Amino acid sequence: MDLTMQLSRTVKGQEEIFNLGHTLRPKQRQILFSVGNGMSFGELRSRLPNCSDLETLVSDLLQSGFIQSLRNMATSQPAPAVAPSNPAEPVAVAPVAAVPVAPPQSVARLDIARSYVLEFMAALVGTKSPAYRKMSEVQDLAGFKAILPMCHKVIAAVASPHQAAEMEAEVAKRLAG
Repeated sequence: MDLTMQLSRTVKGQEEIFNLGHTLRPKQRQILFSVGNGMSFGELRSRLPNCSDLETLVSDLLQSGFIQSLRNMATSQPAPAVAPSNPAEPVAVAPVAAVPVAPPQSVARLDIARSYVLEFMAALVGTKSPAYRKMSEVQDLAGFKAILPMCHKVIAAVASPHQAAEMEAEVAKRLAG
């Protein structure tokens, strides 16, 4: 399987994660959970190094419609500019705004921390909580830090303040690397 192939959950995959009627085996659910809203097969392999049948499980999830392949999404380039038909006429080209890209290591740490919070919440408060849903939709560090206090409050209210503090301490460790 191509290590650069981008994988993403489908609507069917989202329903499997967030509804109570689970139809997949635990290892398949772990992969589905890890894939989230987008990850390359290579990243998934490095995240789950001990999963010997990863390629088979991913193929099954693709064929069953739980995940989809977004081929070359990360490597797609904008279409090249077309040369003017009359070279004497100047062509105005709008400047392209540079989008800051987080270093891959910090993105990986954020993914690890987010997965930890989601697993922690699923075990203590379930997956139906609005805080769980919002955390599962987080894409960047700012969003993560904005939603984390809500998750803390939910865990403190439903489970215990001690467990909420334990979760935040572990998140800090995972973000630090």
